[in-house]
Amino acid sequence: MKKDQTVVNQKTSQWFSNFIDIAKNKRLILVFIIIIASILGLWTWTFLTSNNTISIGGSASADPIMQRLTNIYQKKTKKAFVYSSTGSGAGASNVVNNTYNIGFISKSETDQSIPKQIADHLIRKDQKGDGELFKNITSENKDQTFNQLLNERQTQDQTSYHFVDFAKDSIVFIYNIDGTGLTNDQIQNIEFMVADNKINEQATQALQAIYAVNDQSKLISWREFYKKLTGKDEANINNKTKVTAYSTNSGSGTKSSFEIISGFKAKNYKVGQAVNQYNSNGAIFEQISRSKGAFGFVSMQYAREIKKFPNLKAVIIKKDDKKWDINKTIDYQDYPLNRPFVALYKMTGKKALDLEILEFIYWVSSSNEPEVKSLYEKLGLVQNWQSQNYINNKLSFNKY
Repeated sequence: MKKDQTVVNQKTSQWFSNFIDIAKNKRLILVFIIIIASILGLWTWTFLTSNNTISIGGSASADPIMQRLTNIYQKKTKKAFVYSSTGSGAGASNVVNNTYNIGFISKSETDQSIPKQIADHLIRKDQKGDGELFKNITSENKDQTFNQLLNERQTQDQTSYHFVDFAKDSIVFIYNIDGTGLTNDQIQNIEFMVADNKINEQATQALQAIYAVNDQSKLISWREFYKKLTGKDEANINNKTKVTAYSTNSGSGTKSSFEIISGFKAKNYKVGQAVNQYNSNGAIFEQISRSKGAFGFVSMQYAREIKKFPNLKAVIIKKDDKKWDINKTIDYQDYPLNRPFVALYKMTGKKALDLEILEFIYWVSSSNEPEVKSLYEKLGLVQNWQSQNYINNKLSFNKY
């Protein structure tokens, strides 16, 4: 019996030892795979870099326009690159650390969140960046303009940064009327008065009541919100359906723009913990469309889709004697609540790569090609530096 037990123990011990060896081998195999993957990744990155592939990324709000523009550009030039939707914060910082050749932000290049390495060394900071130069390019001065930009690499021994505010986007406040009890006439009363790209004090206080909230139990009803906004207490508006507020995450260009437009930044109001926060305009738009009584702000690129959703409405905007009601008409050219789409970049000293960067930015900001013009219009964006003298994109580096 003892002998049998000993045999069993030996087999068990041997099995356990084999199991340990297999586990160790699997770990070694896993480590080996990780090492190989890293080498391949480095090789791929080196290969792409050596071929002057433009790596770009940043603002999630700019993602719809940039995905389409890069596809068009690739067809024209055979240059393959991918726009990484990582947020405005990453868009700026990744230009500094050389992850991106071009970073995109959906807020001002002078915003306090922009790294000092960029903010303190911007070329033409007081002249709207390189946009004017691009717009004024002709067949006679293109070489001269590009050479000027190529040579603007440093200021006082520090890396210089270029920028172009290539497009204007609008911020639109939207809400879900399901469960609110609002009538059509009452919907017409939900409006913000605007001056100098900011809403008036009454609207600011109404937004403060739904956004500067840290406790879900402190959320106000739609009846209370309507009263704060209009001064009218309407019995038919639901006193139980809460206004659930939505916002993009900290660091996003959309949130930075909201804080300025709403007056929160000036009054040092903070978006509270009770607010639902998501990382993209698309996610917010979808959540608001599904949530009764929801309220939020999104890019015009998404807001212009509200006509497809009977339960969604946009806050009416009034400035002086004009009214913007995108529930009826998409009028975005002079929409008074707006923010810029900005491209940030620097010259690397590698001429071929730098010329590709310049050609791409020039095309994005100034092209008057019908396909590009219609794309901006389709997405509700204003192309700031469109040029009637745009020189068709011909990537020819040997003449520089």
